[in-house]
Amino acid sequence: MEIVFTKNLSADEYNILHRSVGWGKCIPEKVNMALERSEFLTVARTDGEKAVGMARFIYDGLQILLMDVIVMPEYQGRGIGKRMMQDVMDYIRILAKSGGIKINLVTAPDKAGFYEKFGFTARPTETLGPGMTQWIERGTE
Repeated sequence: MEIVFTKNLSADEYNILHRSVGWGKCIPEKVNMALERSEFLTVARTDGEKAVGMARFIYDGLQILLMDVIVMPEYQGRGIGKRMMQDVMDYIRILAKSGGIKINLVTAPDKAGFYEKFGFTARPTETLGPGMTQWIERGTE
């Protein structure tokens, strides 16, 4: 089986990937907005068809937020995530030619080692505090 990398992904495919790793379903309109606003997107497909992995990031000119690095569990361990991250980092290096860029990401504890191989530092450190997050439900004030 050949893995082909593309730059397009539908909201349905996004949700299939998202659910495959236990992250739940997102509203398709919001998925489309997120994909449109992504600076970079790579999608791993089996023989150019089924989406089995994806990685994307958003970029504001100073910082990058790496989002949705997903490989379906049954396709993990085949180098797909590594290839996607190499593509991500290659593109970021191109962006960084005009000045330094800070890259941020949130990861599951058991995946931190994967990102460390690409030069990321686990937080907290002596100089960097822990990452923080908050989820706001619809209709809350």
